[in-house]
Amino acid sequence: MDLSQIRRLIDLMAQAPIAELEIEENGRRVRLAKAQNGQRAVAAKPAEATPVVPQSSVMTPASDAQATITAPSYGVFHLAPSPDASSYVVVGQKVEAGQQVGLLEAMKVFNPVRAGIAGTIEAVLVAGGTEVDMGTPLFRLV
Repeated sequence: MDLSQIRRLIDLMAQAPIAELEIEENGRRVRLAKAQNGQRAVAAKPAEATPVVPQSSVMTPASDAQATITAPSYGVFHLAPSPDASSYVVVGQKVEAGQQVGLLEAMKVFNPVRAGIAGTIEAVLVAGGTEVDMGTPLFRLV
């Protein structure tokens, strides 16, 4: 099991009503457990590096006049609901808090990316179809 498969399991587990998951493959065992404080933690056996995945924030202040919409989880970022559809948002468009601005796909599961605050899209920072990690800046708002 490679790191990308583990990341996908972490993302899926965050959305599932389970507290713990353990998988053994090719003599290696991975145990995932949701932390008590709502953050997700990963413990791997045998003694290998243990990645800890913090709870992400959708909006990160970049300055007094700007904010950044970041990826809430790992996945493939999509600007539109389908390849032949229009983008959810374009540069210069005003968005409201909670408005969907994109999609993240992980293991054929699509999750909306939403603006955390109202503003105007100043820049699209990631091309559609790009694989992103949790916290990757996707849009800059003013």
